[in-house]
Amino acid sequence: MARKTRIEIAIDRISPLTSLLDEVIYQSSIHDMRQAYFQDVKLSDSWIILSDYYFGDDKANKVITFTSLPYLGGLPQLQSIVRALAPRDIKHTRSIDGRFIEFLRQLPWLNISFIFEQDKYFAWTSSGEFQDYMAEFCETLSAYVAFWRRNTMNHSRLDALSRNILYAQDLLRQKKKIRILSEAFVISLLGGYVSSILCRETALTRLCWLSDRDRTNELGGNFIRDLFQVTLIDIVKRNISFSFTTANSNSEEWYEDLIRIPDFITGAIASFDFDNIGKHTTKPAGLSLIGAYLANNKSDCFNYRFHINDDGLKIQRMMITTTADAAR
Repeated sequence: MARKTRIEIAIDRISPLTSLLDEVIYQSSIHDMRQAYFQDVKLSDSWIILSDYYFGDDKANKVITFTSLPYLGGLPQLQSIVRALAPRDIKHTRSIDGRFIEFLRQLPWLNISFIFEQDKYFAWTSSGEFQDYMAEFCETLSAYVAFWRRNTMNHSRLDALSRNILYAQDLLRQKKKIRILSEAFVISLLGGYVSSILCRETALTRLCWLSDRDRTNELGGNFIRDLFQVTLIDIVKRNISFSFTTANSNSEEWYEDLIRIPDFITGAIASFDFDNIGKHTTKPAGLSLIGAYLANNKSDCFNYRFHINDDGLKIQRMMITTTADAAR
């Protein structure tokens, strides 16, 4: 018999994971987000989401970070500033320019990171448990697509979505690319969820997702884009104008300097050991970012860890503290 987890009990969403996220974020964090961030940008209707991920095995955590900002124009100038202050990814950076920290504090970024245990399979205990969940998700989504077809004359987008569902089901049957499929599913679901927060808290009508170069973007026919958009619409129950860049693992993207923001945050958090403060393996550049920007940040950086035990899945807001903070 399959082990029952908390993510099976939420009802009115395609993925009950998004309801569990609501339970956590709208109880633990939304007041801080509104007070420190959304009250200043709630009238913005055009938004950009940047994303970066760490899925390796040699650091304390797997991490997915989404950085959101209202689109105010001037992206080339913004990129030039980032390029001047942080010319390389964090893994190739030995020290951080203090002006870069000030730059992060001054711009209206909202950084949301999701943290996963290395000995688990993201939100599941194992590959097999993920495959069972994904198979059920595909069946549920197929039923939704059939319902949506009754209420629209334009079936082209639904046809593309159906092909991606069949593609995922075929991978599951053949047990191929399961790790990449799980990565793509988690990225798209969490990205759609973060977008739903923007949609619920601001005047958002237009959204552009600028993804990091990643192999997950190569699955199917924009599989990851479709699941991102489905998750967003499923939560907010309305369409918005959505655009997506098809950055793959080998492409060079015009916005690569902007990705340095979530890249630095992802890199620092990936090496931070939340269970053993002071024993993490963060390199000097990451330590600088943690001490000067991430530590005790309740304004524009929010971190959520997925933890699995015998009682099921728990998602918890995590504050980054330093050894000096812990000693007080």
